[in-house]
Amino acid sequence: MPSCPKVISVVSVHPKFVAAYSEFGALRSAIAAGSLDFRSVDLRDFAVDRHASVDDSPYGGGDGMVLRPDVLASAVAAQIPVDADEASVHVIATAPGAKPWTQADASRLAATGKPLVFVCGRFAGIDQRFLDHHVDEEFSIGDFVVSGGELPVMAMVDSIVRMLPGALGNVVSARDDSFSEGMRGLLEYPLYTRPAVFEGVKVPDVLLSGDHKSILKWREERALERTRRLRPDLLK
Repeated sequence: MPSCPKVISVVSVHPKFVAAYSEFGALRSAIAAGSLDFRSVDLRDFAVDRHASVDDSPYGGGDGMVLRPDVLASAVAAQIPVDADEASVHVIATAPGAKPWTQADASRLAATGKPLVFVCGRFAGIDQRFLDHHVDEEFSIGDFVVSGGELPVMAMVDSIVRMLPGALGNVVSARDDSFSEGMRGLLEYPLYTRPAVFEGVKVPDVLLSGDHKSILKWREERALERTRRLRPDLLK
Protein backbone atom coordinates (compact mmCIF):
# COMPACT_ATOMS: atom_id res chain seq x y z
CA MET A 1 0.00 0.00 0.00
CA PRO A 2 1.47 3.40 -0.93
CA SER A 3 2.41 5.64 2.00
CA CYS A 4 1.05 8.73 0.27
CA PRO A 5 -2.18 8.29 -1.72
CA LYS A 6 -2.97 10.39 -4.77
CA VAL A 7 -5.30 13.22 -3.73
CA ILE A 8 -7.96 14.17 -6.27
CA SER A 9 -10.71 16.67 -5.44
CA VAL A 10 -13.66 17.43 -7.72
CA VAL A 11 -15.51 20.71 -7.17
CA SER A 12 -19.10 20.53 -8.40
CA VAL A 13 -22.64 21.77 -7.87
CA HIS A 14 -23.64 18.09 -8.02
CA PRO A 15 -21.31 16.44 -5.47
CA LYS A 16 -23.55 13.39 -5.00
CA PHE A 17 -23.23 12.59 -8.70
CA VAL A 18 -19.45 12.83 -8.45
CA ALA A 19 -19.26 10.83 -5.21
CA ALA A 20 -21.38 8.03 -6.66
CA TYR A 21 -18.75 7.30 -9.32
CA SER A 22 -16.20 6.50 -6.63
CA GLU A 23 -18.31 3.52 -5.57
CA PHE A 24 -17.49 1.59 -8.74
CA GLY A 25 -14.63 0.25 -10.82
CA ALA A 26 -11.11 1.63 -10.77
CA LEU A 27 -11.84 4.43 -8.31
CA ARG A 28 -13.34 2.09 -5.76
CA SER A 29 -10.41 -0.32 -6.12
CA ALA A 30 -7.79 2.43 -5.83
CA ILE A 31 -9.48 3.85 -2.73
CA ALA A 32 -9.62 0.38 -1.16
CA ALA A 33 -5.93 -0.17 -1.99
CA GLY A 34 -5.01 3.09 -0.28
CA SER A 35 -3.54 4.65 -3.43
CA LEU A 36 -6.32 7.23 -3.90
CA ASP A 37 -7.80 9.90 -1.63
CA PHE A 38 -10.88 11.01 -3.57
CA ARG A 39 -12.90 14.04 -2.46
CA SER A 40 -16.21 15.26 -3.83
CA VAL A 41 -16.51 18.96 -2.98
CA ASP A 42 -19.89 20.74 -2.89
CA LEU A 43 -19.43 24.18 -4.47
CA ARG A 44 -22.51 25.44 -2.64
CA ASP A 45 -20.67 25.05 0.67
CA PHE A 46 -18.78 28.19 -0.41
CA ALA A 47 -21.81 30.18 -1.56
CA VAL A 48 -22.05 33.91 -0.95
CA ASP A 49 -25.52 34.11 0.58
CA ARG A 50 -28.23 32.22 2.43
CA HIS A 51 -29.70 31.11 -0.89
CA ALA A 52 -26.50 29.12 -1.63
CA SER A 53 -25.86 31.17 -4.76
CA VAL A 54 -22.77 30.19 -6.74
CA ASP A 55 -23.56 31.97 -10.02
CA ASP A 56 -24.83 35.29 -11.33
CA SER A 57 -25.93 36.91 -14.60
CA PRO A 58 -23.20 37.87 -17.05
CA TYR A 59 -21.99 41.47 -17.35
CA GLY A 60 -22.90 42.84 -20.77
CA GLY A 61 -26.03 40.72 -20.94
CA GLY A 62 -26.61 37.41 -22.58
CA ASP A 63 -28.26 34.10 -21.92
CA GLY A 64 -27.49 31.90 -18.94
CA MET A 65 -25.65 32.30 -15.66
CA VAL A 66 -21.92 32.39 -14.90
CA LEU A 67 -20.12 30.66 -12.02
CA ARG A 68 -18.76 33.32 -9.64
CA PRO A 69 -14.97 33.62 -9.35
CA ASP A 70 -15.01 34.34 -5.60
CA VAL A 71 -17.01 31.18 -4.85
CA LEU A 72 -14.76 29.03 -7.02
CA ALA A 73 -11.59 30.55 -5.53
CA SER A 74 -12.83 29.78 -2.02
CA ALA A 75 -13.60 26.18 -2.97
CA VAL A 76 -10.12 25.70 -4.43
CA ALA A 77 -8.45 27.37 -1.45
CA ALA A 78 -10.14 24.86 0.85
CA GLN A 79 -8.36 22.02 -0.98
CA ILE A 80 -4.88 23.44 -0.33
CA PRO A 81 -2.89 21.51 2.29
CA VAL A 82 -2.26 23.24 5.62
CA ASP A 83 0.77 25.59 5.60
CA ALA A 84 0.92 25.54 1.77
CA ASP A 85 -0.08 27.93 -0.99
CA GLU A 86 -2.09 27.47 -4.19
CA ALA A 87 1.04 26.46 -6.08
CA SER A 88 1.02 23.24 -4.07
CA VAL A 89 -2.07 21.99 -5.95
CA HIS A 90 -2.73 21.59 -9.67
CA VAL A 91 -6.09 23.06 -10.70
CA ILE A 92 -7.86 21.82 -13.84
CA ALA A 93 -11.08 23.07 -15.45
CA THR A 94 -13.18 21.87 -18.36
CA ALA A 95 -14.09 23.96 -21.39
CA PRO A 96 -15.40 22.99 -24.86
CA GLY A 97 -12.74 25.09 -26.58
CA ALA A 98 -9.78 23.88 -24.52
CA LYS A 99 -7.00 21.54 -25.64
CA PRO A 100 -7.99 17.87 -26.03
CA TRP A 101 -7.38 15.50 -23.13
CA THR A 102 -4.93 12.72 -24.03
CA GLN A 103 -3.46 9.60 -22.51
CA ALA A 104 -0.19 11.50 -22.13
CA ASP A 105 -1.97 14.04 -19.92
CA ALA A 106 -3.41 11.24 -17.80
CA SER A 107 0.04 9.67 -17.37
CA ARG A 108 1.66 13.00 -16.51
CA LEU A 109 -0.92 13.95 -13.91
CA ALA A 110 -0.97 10.45 -12.40
CA ALA A 111 2.78 10.81 -11.82
CA THR A 112 2.79 14.34 -10.39
CA GLY A 113 3.11 14.59 -6.64
CA LYS A 114 0.71 17.51 -6.41
CA PRO A 115 -2.91 17.06 -5.33
CA LEU A 116 -5.27 17.56 -8.29
CA VAL A 117 -8.31 19.81 -8.08
CA PHE A 118 -10.84 19.49 -10.91
CA VAL A 119 -13.43 22.24 -11.33
CA CYS A 120 -16.65 21.27 -13.08
CA GLY A 121 -18.11 24.03 -15.20
CA ARG A 122 -21.87 24.60 -15.22
CA PHE A 123 -24.53 26.92 -16.62
CA ALA A 124 -23.16 29.36 -19.26
CA GLY A 125 -19.60 28.96 -18.04
CA ILE A 126 -16.92 30.12 -15.58
CA ASP A 127 -15.83 33.70 -14.90
CA GLN A 128 -12.66 34.32 -16.93
CA ARG A 129 -10.83 35.91 -13.99
CA PHE A 130 -10.96 32.65 -12.07
CA LEU A 131 -9.65 30.76 -15.10
CA ASP A 132 -6.84 33.26 -15.61
CA HIS A 133 -5.64 33.41 -12.02
CA HIS A 134 -6.51 30.10 -10.38
CA VAL A 135 -6.54 27.42 -13.08
CA ASP A 136 -3.35 25.72 -14.28
CA GLU A 137 -4.83 23.85 -17.26
CA GLU A 138 -8.09 23.61 -19.19
CA PHE A 139 -9.13 20.50 -21.12
CA SER A 140 -11.88 19.27 -23.42
CA ILE A 141 -12.84 15.66 -24.14
CA GLY A 142 -14.18 16.41 -27.61
CA ASP A 143 -15.72 18.91 -29.97
CA PHE A 144 -19.17 18.85 -28.42
CA VAL A 145 -20.98 20.49 -25.51
CA VAL A 146 -22.58 18.80 -22.50
CA SER A 147 -24.66 20.31 -19.69
CA GLY A 148 -21.81 20.43 -17.18
CA GLY A 149 -18.24 19.45 -16.48
CA GLU A 150 -19.02 16.47 -14.28
CA LEU A 151 -19.01 13.83 -17.02
CA PRO A 152 -15.84 15.14 -18.73
CA VAL A 153 -14.07 15.50 -15.37
CA MET A 154 -14.92 11.98 -14.25
CA ALA A 155 -13.71 10.62 -17.59
CA MET A 156 -10.38 12.38 -17.04
CA VAL A 157 -10.19 11.29 -13.41
CA ASP A 158 -10.87 7.67 -14.36
CA SER A 159 -8.06 7.72 -16.93
CA ILE A 160 -5.67 8.96 -14.23
CA VAL A 161 -6.80 6.64 -11.46
CA ARG A 162 -6.52 3.44 -13.51
CA MET A 163 -2.75 3.99 -13.52
CA LEU A 164 -2.54 3.99 -9.72
CA PRO A 165 -1.53 0.87 -7.76
CA GLY A 166 -4.45 -1.43 -7.03
CA ALA A 167 -6.87 0.27 -9.42
CA LEU A 168 -6.80 -2.56 -11.97
CA GLY A 169 -6.67 -6.31 -11.52
CA ASN A 170 -3.54 -6.60 -13.68
CA VAL A 171 -0.76 -4.03 -13.32
CA VAL A 172 0.09 -4.21 -17.06
CA SER A 173 -3.46 -3.51 -18.24
CA ALA A 174 -3.02 0.27 -18.35
CA ARG A 175 0.37 -0.09 -20.04
CA ASP A 176 -1.18 -1.90 -23.02
CA ASP A 177 -4.15 0.43 -23.52
CA SER A 178 -4.66 2.38 -26.72
CA PHE A 179 -2.48 5.53 -26.91
CA SER A 180 -0.28 4.29 -24.05
CA GLU A 181 3.50 4.00 -23.89
CA GLY A 182 3.28 0.22 -24.09
CA MET A 183 1.40 0.53 -27.38
CA ARG A 184 3.82 3.21 -28.65
CA GLY A 185 0.90 5.59 -29.02
CA LEU A 186 -1.04 3.24 -31.32
CA LEU A 187 -4.56 1.89 -30.95
CA GLU A 188 -4.82 -1.42 -29.16
CA TYR A 189 -4.90 -4.63 -31.22
CA PRO A 190 -8.17 -6.63 -31.61
CA LEU A 191 -9.13 -8.87 -28.70
CA TYR A 192 -10.79 -12.32 -28.73
CA THR A 193 -12.14 -14.76 -26.13
CA ARG A 194 -14.30 -17.90 -25.97
CA PRO A 195 -16.01 -19.37 -27.90
CA ALA A 196 -13.29 -20.17 -30.43
CA VAL A 197 -15.92 -19.99 -33.20
CA PHE A 198 -18.68 -17.36 -33.06
CA GLU A 199 -21.29 -17.00 -35.83
CA GLY A 200 -19.02 -18.95 -38.13
CA VAL A 201 -15.95 -16.77 -37.48
CA LYS A 202 -12.88 -18.38 -35.91
CA VAL A 203 -10.39 -16.78 -33.58
CA PRO A 204 -7.16 -16.14 -35.56
CA ASP A 205 -5.05 -19.30 -35.50
CA VAL A 206 -1.96 -17.50 -34.27
CA LEU A 207 -3.69 -16.65 -30.98
CA LEU A 208 -4.31 -20.35 -30.36
CA SER A 209 -0.79 -21.40 -31.33
CA GLY A 210 0.95 -20.80 -28.01
CA ASP A 211 3.80 -19.17 -29.94
CA HIS A 212 4.27 -15.99 -27.93
CA LYS A 213 6.73 -14.43 -30.37
CA SER A 214 4.31 -14.89 -33.26
CA ILE A 215 1.43 -13.60 -31.14
CA LEU A 216 3.39 -10.48 -30.23
CA LYS A 217 4.23 -9.85 -33.89
CA TRP A 218 0.58 -10.37 -34.92
CA ARG A 219 -0.60 -7.91 -32.27
CA GLU A 220 1.92 -5.28 -33.35
CA GLU A 221 0.85 -5.64 -36.98
CA ARG A 222 -2.85 -5.47 -36.15
CA ALA A 223 -2.32 -2.43 -33.90
CA LEU A 224 -0.56 -0.61 -36.72
CA GLU A 225 -3.22 -1.67 -39.21
CA ARG A 226 -6.07 -0.56 -36.96
CA THR A 227 -4.39 2.80 -36.24
CA ARG A 228 -3.77 3.42 -39.94
CA ARG A 229 -7.44 2.67 -40.70
CA LEU A 230 -9.15 4.45 -37.80
CA ARG A 231 -6.72 7.12 -36.60
CA PRO A 232 -4.11 7.85 -39.28
CA ASP A 233 -3.40 11.18 -37.56
CA LEU A 234 -1.65 9.27 -34.77
CA LEU A 235 0.97 7.98 -37.20
CA LYS A 236 2.14 11.50 -37.94
